[in-house]
Parts: sequence; C-alpha cells; structure tokens
Amino acid sequence: MRIVICDDHPVVIMGVKAILATQGDAFQVVGEAHGGQQLLDMLETRPCDLLITDFSMPGESHRDDGLPMLRRLRETWPELPVIVLTMIHNSALLQGMLKLGVQGVVDKTGMTTELLRAIVAMSAGRSYVSAGVSSANDQATEGADDKSAAIAALSVREAEVVRLYAQGLKVTQIAETVQRSVKTISKQKNDAMRKLGLESNRELFEFARANGLLS
Repeated sequence: MRIVICDDHPVVIMGVKAILATQGDAFQVVGEAHGGQQLLDMLETRPCDLLITDFSMPGESHRDDGLPMLRRLRETWPELPVIVLTMIHNSALLQGMLKLGVQGVVDKTGMTTELLRAIVAMSAGRSYVSAGVSSANDQATEGADDKSAAIAALSVREAEVVRLYAQGLKVTQIAETVQRSVKTISKQKNDAMRKLGLESNRELFEFARANGLLS
C-alpha cells in the first residue's frame, strides 16, 4: 500500500513512519508533506493508495488546514482513502470530516495503537473513529451536561468558524477561507456565541482552547 503522510510537525511524520515500519513491507511511504498546499501539489504527481494527514496545520493560506483543506482535497481526489490525525475533540468538526468522506479519524495521543486499526478497518471497507474522539462525540450527542449540549448544538459551519477565529483569523479572513460572505460568517460567529452562552471574543477563544476546537 502506497502511503502519503502530511503533518506540520516532523516528529509526527517520523512516528507514523515508525508505526508503519512495524508491518514490514506491507506499506510504502511514497511522500511526506508539511502543509496543505504542499500536500495538494504532491498528490498531483505522486499517486498513492492512502493519505494520512493532520487536521490542524495553519500555513501561509488559511485554506491549507482543517475542513477547507479537506474540501479542496475532495474536489480533485474524491475517492482517495483518508485518515485524519488530530487532537481536536469536537462533535461538529468530527461530523464535518466524516461528511467529506474521511474514512478514519485517529486521536494523536493514541496513534501508536490505533493507527494500524484504522488502516485495517479502512482496508475492509469500514470507517474508524478513535476511541478518544468518539467518546467526546458521544458525550456531546447525549448531552451529558449543559456545556456538552451547547457544543453539540453548534452546526459544522459554526464550529469551523469558531475554530478559525480562535486561531487568530479575522471575520473577513474566515469569509475568504471558507468562501462565504462576511455577513454570513459574522452571523455564524454570533450564533455560536449565543448557543455557548459567551459574551466576548476572549471567552470564545478560551472556550475553543478548553473544549476540543483547537489542537
């Protein structure tokens, strides 16, 4: 199986390669990328059977990570199997990944044991969501408490806007990144803050950091 790995941290790429190497000649790493645009350029000339990529990789362009990057990927390679590595535990963003056809979502903290499980599941035609990620999603879905219920109430687009805003992007930059109007982005940000019971941008940033919207 030919595999391309993408992560903005070289140590993570080394870790993935070490895990794959435990399987002898079963896998061949044919490319390594360190950002979304580099990955998309590489795939133009380097065919592969599986992509293992980080979710959060802020780069020169804000379309180079997260859901915007996955959307760009799917526009050109709609059938390419994808496993996402992440430390983000948010039900809306998880659903956004799955709706874009991501077959596997693996928590980086459990990567040593769960990455190979995800590959096996994908090879058998099944999806795989890492235990830590699915647990956070289940808690939000079940409404374990008021905070979980509020997080679950966020739409995919609202969660995406909150994540990008917490990364330091302005509303105008988010609009450009996700290709929606400034008016729409401003409304989605305000709707998210209302659902979460937040009154300031600082509270929104702190909430994103504390509740699995940022890695």
